[in-house]
Amino acid sequence: MKKIYLLLVLVAFSFHVDAQEKAVLKHTFIKVEPGNNYAEDLKTKFSVMAQKRIDAGYQSGWDLWEVVGSPQAPFTHMIVELVLMSQMEKEITPEWWKEMRSGVLPGMTDSDWRTFMSSVREKREIIGEAMSIQVADVKRDDNVTIPDEVGVVNWMKVKDGKFKTYEQMEKALYANGMNKKGLRTGWSLAKRIDKVGTDLYWNYFTVDWFSSYNDVIKTSVNTPSWDGDKNYQKIINTRDLRESVIIRKVISLK
Repeated sequence: MKKIYLLLVLVAFSFHVDAQEKAVLKHTFIKVEPGNNYAEDLKTKFSVMAQKRIDAGYQSGWDLWEVVGSPQAPFTHMIVELVLMSQMEKEITPEWWKEMRSGVLPGMTDSDWRTFMSSVREKREIIGEAMSIQVADVKRDDNVTIPDEVGVVNWMKVKDGKFKTYEQMEKALYANGMNKKGLRTGWSLAKRIDKVGTDLYWNYFTVDWFSSYNDVIKTSVNTPSWDGDKNYQKIINTRDLRESVIIRKVISLK
């Protein structure tokens, strides 16, 4: 099971940007040790530094997510950063970094910062980092904003040589839109871009979006048993569902 979660770092979500500008989602997957205040540090310190990077034009978004309904999962929080291709070419200088840091933590010296980061490393483990890009988004209606408050993330391993076929089949399921009366507010498809190869545990993922965790449970409870048709069998033959986790938004910065 540990192998599964070491590869779950690539979860990505949909941010809306200029269609002419390529966007990359950088992901940091974190396990916070119980009984400490690192989760609060994420909200009160690291998010403030992220907002300064956004305001200075080094990135375009920063989201903090927490895992819910999965106490057995070896991760607790996930950071998703939106970086445009043009922004990836910008370099943050040591001088700018110190200026930004002093704005968040006034009076902190380099020695103080090293001590602070040493305490941070004792509070959490970074499981991994990775990058992904969006393939498709579907919203229930125009009033929905994606990403929504809660997402059910499903990691897929698509067979080599079936990437285009898989993407087309997934998108075809929503060619006529979503159920306007359903509890799902949206759906997203994304693919991994940082690594390729036959030994990858997964290379695509989907997200079912909801406005609340209760809506996720209601949907599961009210979904009847069913048998897959020929189209579903075709999808099964092109990919394997590796893992599924529910996440909830904590902070969203732009």
